[in-house]
Amino acid sequence: MSYGVETVRVAKNVVLDKRKRSPNWYARLTLPERKKPEVKSTKTDDLELARERALEMYYDAKSRIANGLPASTRKFKHVAGYTIGRMQDALDAGGGKQAYKDYISALRVWLIPFFGGMDITTIDMAALKAFDEWREAKHGRRFSKSGISNHNAALNRVFDDAVMHKWMSHNMRPDLLNKGVPKKSRGSFTAAEYETIFKALRTWHEETNNEKAEYTREVLRNLVLVLANTGIRPGTEALRLRWRHVDWYVEGTTRYLRIFVDGKTRGRSLICRDPVEKYLLRQSQLNPNLNYMNRPGFTGE
Repeated sequence: MSYGVETVRVAKNVVLDKRKRSPNWYARLTLPERKKPEVKSTKTDDLELARERALEMYYDAKSRIANGLPASTRKFKHVAGYTIGRMQDALDAGGGKQAYKDYISALRVWLIPFFGGMDITTIDMAALKAFDEWREAKHGRRFSKSGISNHNAALNRVFDDAVMHKWMSHNMRPDLLNKGVPKKSRGSFTAAEYETIFKALRTWHEETNNEKAEYTREVLRNLVLVLANTGIRPGTEALRLRWRHVDWYVEGTTRYLRIFVDGKTRGRSLICRDPVEKYLLRQSQLNPNLNYMNRPGFTGE
């Protein structure tokens, strides 16, 4: 089978092909333990020179395999592009993790600009330290531990794909370090502060003459109270919440209002405090198409 418009056999496991859109010869190498031939450009249109380079490539690849190294390497940007494509396909199909978006951003903004032109097998501890210094200089200050963890996770996904396709061996993977600034925990409301917010929200929607603003404030009131009494994270978990995610969980003679959420981490079920039933019913009554007062188990009391 020919891979181009002209084929020249150099040796038993080495073939040269000419392609339609390139004047150069391409070496097709049949290597041990590889299901498909390895194809590389000789970067020349001279047949004799191409023969020499093809044989050099073949014996170099065999030597690498004999020493436990991958037969060929790939530039970091090529492997990273493949990894990005796989994650984006998973997101487009409705699957994948929310974190994939962060990994894709980290690869495009930070990792590919620095490592892009390097062979993936040459990324070692020295390269990682150089990247850390470059990243800090570009950022203008020390990176947070969580930010570096995100970069490390994205790097590990690229290394996983490289190992899977035998573009690097497992023992060539560098250990990733994290010397970032520890993340400070977010502040929390005291009981007195929560009581102030709770009472202020009761009449907040009445303090505007704008009908849209009034409705928005009522929705926000219910949202704040649901979040405060369930542990749902603001942002992705809250924005993805639908009525179908709310149900009753019965254990023995006791029932609990339960909400399923999916966001930063894997999906999880949260048990609500008792007042949440009232907040959800009040929210449903803002929509004339909904009537959960008559829904089994919801009393509104």
